[in-house]
Amino acid sequence: MPPRSLLLLLLLLGLAPATRGADAVSLTIRRFGLEGIYDPRGEPTWVRIEIRNTTSGSLSFHLRVAEVDLQNGALPVTEVTILPVTLAPDEARLADLPVRVFPREHAVIYAEARNSSVAPLGRAAVRVGSQTEGQVVAMLCAMPEVCREIRQSILLSGSADEQSRKSQTLRLIQLSEAPPAGWAYAPASTVVLATPVAVLSQEQRDALEIFLRRGGLLVLDESQLGDALTGRAELPPFLGAYRRRIPEDRVLHVGDGQLLRFKSVSSADFSDYFRSFGATANPQDDIRRAMQFLPRGLAAGEASQLNSWLMMRLGTVFRLPSFRELLFWIIGYLLLVGAVNFIVLRRIGRPEWAWISIPALAVLFSVLLYEVSARNHPRNFGVDEMTVYRVDSLSPFAILDSRVRISAPSRSVVRPVLPRRLVQTWGQGRFRGVVMVGEAATFTVGRNLGEPREVQLGATWETSMPLRRWSFQDLNFEGYHRFAGTIYRDSVGRVHNETGVNYEQAIVVDSENVFLLDRFPAGAVADLAHVPRHSYDQETGHHTHDGVTSYPQPPFEFHRPEREEAVSEAEAKRFNEELKALRLQPFSLLELIRGWSKHGTDVFSKTKAVLFGLSREATVGASLRDRSPDRKSYSLTIVAFEEWP
Repeated sequence: MPPRSLLLLLLLLGLAPATRGADAVSLTIRRFGLEGIYDPRGEPTWVRIEIRNTTSGSLSFHLRVAEVDLQNGALPVTEVTILPVTLAPDEARLADLPVRVFPREHAVIYAEARNSSVAPLGRAAVRVGSQTEGQVVAMLCAMPEVCREIRQSILLSGSADEQSRKSQTLRLIQLSEAPPAGWAYAPASTVVLATPVAVLSQEQRDALEIFLRRGGLLVLDESQLGDALTGRAELPPFLGAYRRRIPEDRVLHVGDGQLLRFKSVSSADFSDYFRSFGATANPQDDIRRAMQFLPRGLAAGEASQLNSWLMMRLGTVFRLPSFRELLFWIIGYLLLVGAVNFIVLRRIGRPEWAWISIPALAVLFSVLLYEVSARNHPRNFGVDEMTVYRVDSLSPFAILDSRVRISAPSRSVVRPVLPRRLVQTWGQGRFRGVVMVGEAATFTVGRNLGEPREVQLGATWETSMPLRRWSFQDLNFEGYHRFAGTIYRDSVGRVHNETGVNYEQAIVVDSENVFLLDRFPAGAVADLAHVPRHSYDQETGHHTHDGVTSYPQPPFEFHRPEREEAVSEAEAKRFNEELKALRLQPFSLLELIRGWSKHGTDVFSKTKAVLFGLSREATVGASLRDRSPDRKSYSLTIVAFEEWP
């Protein structure tokens, strides 16, 4: 069928109204992104679908949702999300699904219900649309009048030139409903909350907090929240531990994001703050203006650095023979071949047997080398899980980043299974024309390579992946976790562990000292005045890079000097040898700070202290369907202290 005819057919079938009398299952796409706005980098986009059984009997089927390219045979662009559904007669339900979306000229979000015989029971579609230009500011308002007031305060404040530029660079959208997942806010840089907290579910409140902690700007209208902090309701205050610490119209850093509160969106302070918001001539000017209020060189390490380091040190690694080992084998082979052919065969008068002995010895050495190399590879399937939790001393709410490595001893197809609450991410630099998933699978956005990956979302997250012999694939996930409590330091210097997690190793680091807590079980109290300590200078400053691996950077914002202290050639060589020797040593949390700057006041320019805790508990619980793999699971908890008594 010609592409134009296929396009027209799919538009008639998919983009027409979703409710059709012939469909056994009525599908309607109620939400796509933030009012149709999506993140073009391939982050999960929120898709809400209403599913209704229009028959007089029960139905069990699979809902399949994906972005499809009408110009490429209507094939999925990246992956297909599958949801098993069972509905009673005339029953309806809502499904919130993450769908990865890339900007395409002829792309649609296509949903289809299929039964066990792969017969379609219903379908629906919505246009993806072009990529949104400008900075997205999402508004959650109690009434439309409040959103109009916010829009006027932002767009009509400042000079005529500032107003004109803001109208071009800002995209203000009014959300009809708060998303129930943090990843759904990916298209927005700012969210203005001006609605009662009581109308938000716990999932919606958690989603806003995730958005904040992962780098968003959350602006609160205190006059509209109506929670216990305002004295007008019995509902527990939303982000109360942080709101009590900052005055109105002031910014507080929470995780990687910023929290800002105003008495009202009609106040002069609100208009003044947004006077030049996004109003500069180009984005680079915006960045320079923002950097004027930050310490020079402020930067932060990525959580993925710590996941990678933990996986390298504690996970499954396929070790190939070293150059020295191969050299010794080659020398041994040459010596043996020389001895047999030039000494033994000549003495017995049979030099012509070399036609047999040389290939025989080559085969023998190849088999021996293979067996020696194979002994370092696993005999069973493996699941390695390294999870990093980032939390502070004020709240037990933690952001998690997890890396799961699936390894195979033979060529096979495996099905990893993880909790449904997690969402898969594609790591840093997610979209560069070619997207890397883990370290093995690639998707090319310009064309479809074979069958797309299918992700099944039922009670768990599940997918299927092929693996070669002695190979592995890494999957990255993000989510959140609520501990039983937090880790805090009291006024007399004791550190309390109220998380409910038993830590096998724990250290506390500030600008002068590294406190070694050793084991730090749940409920324990450690007096820092009576625990072993090392000098901060002694444990840091190991600046080295072997071309493949380097020590992690601090997992929080810090002041990066314009010029690091020079390292002598002898020190650099010693640090390189130290790095190479790590694989023969047991893991220590001190490795996480070795690459930090020796200037503690620069590292702790904002965060005053940090605790690292390593445990085999609080893992996400990855597994393989129908297999009993070997497991290596660790969690690293990072607690940042903004105040340090």
